[in-house]
Amino acid sequence: MKNTNIYVIHGYTSSNQAEWFPWLKKQFKNSPVKVDIPNMPDSGNPHLEPWLEHLRNNVLNIDENTIFIGHSLGCVTALRYILEKNIKIKGAILVSGFINENPMVAQTEGLNEFVDRTLDIDRIKSLIPSRIAITAKDDDIVPTEATQKLAK
Repeated sequence: MKNTNIYVIHGYTSSNQAEWFPWLKKQFKNSPVKVDIPNMPDSGNPHLEPWLEHLRNNVLNIDENTIFIGHSLGCVTALRYILEKNIKIKGAILVSGFINENPMVAQTEGLNEFVDRTLDIDRIKSLIPSRIAITAKDDDIVPTEATQKLAK
C-alpha cells in the first residue's frame, strides 16, 4: 500500500508556522504519513494565480491516498487546485472555510479572486469522496454560516 501524503494549505495572513500547523505535523513525525505545509506566498496580500502556481510547484505527489487540509482561504485554494489537477484523492478536511463569497471583514481584489468564479461542485464530489468541514461558532474571522455553506 502506498503511503499517504497530507497537504495543509494555510489561509490569509498565516504561514506554515502559525496556528495549529506545527502541532499537526508533529503528530505524524514517526509515521509513514508525510505532512507538507507549503508556505503560501504573500499571505498578507494574496492573489489566486500566485497561490495556485505555488501549489503547482510544491504539491506534486497527488494520488488516491492524498488528503488535503485547508484552513480559511486555504480551503477554496485547495479545492481550486484539486479541480485543476483533476485527480481523485482520498479526502479533504476544510477548516473555517468558505466557497462562493469572501465572508471576511477584509475585502481586497486579491481575496475576491479566490471566490469570483463558481466551483464545479459535482466534480469536487467525484474527485474528493470523503469531505469534512469544521467550523467554530465563535470564529471571529470566518463566520460559522460561511463554513456551513461550504459543507452543504
